[in-house]
Amino acid sequence: MPLLYSRAQICEAVTKGLTLAADEARLSSSAARFTWARTAAVTLLERPGAAWAEVKSEHNKAAPSEPPTDDNTPRFTRDQVSQAVNNGVDLAAEHNGRANPDDLDNFVINAALSLLDDPDADFDQVVAECYGERPSVVRSWL
Repeated sequence: MPLLYSRAQICEAVTKGLTLAADEARLSSSAARFTWARTAAVTLLERPGAAWAEVKSEHNKAAPSEPPTDDNTPRFTRDQVSQAVNNGVDLAAEHNGRANPDDLDNFVINAALSLLDDPDADFDQVVAECYGERPSVVRSWL
């Protein structure tokens, strides 16, 4: 049986991945490229075929006062998470004026997936796991 992750674990990994990427690129994690990517990834996790209009609707909603009752129930496979994060980052890039995802977008994806497996991973650990380069080289891409 495959390992399953909860929505709470996934949201935490995506948020940490975005923050790690933003910090390394010396950008605010509240920049549109990051907030839209997070919303898109989480929306596509629940509804893989969601259109951009659904992402926009979710993005513009006020935060719920209470998390969903199944927030901590493990129910998503790593493949589902990977697909949602990849597609969410791609969709956000497209709708935020970038024809294609860039190196920073790709780092967000790699960081989120690495942090899903190791919530305490840092930049150097993500680089070691996902890239065949030194951290300084990857940092220069961001």
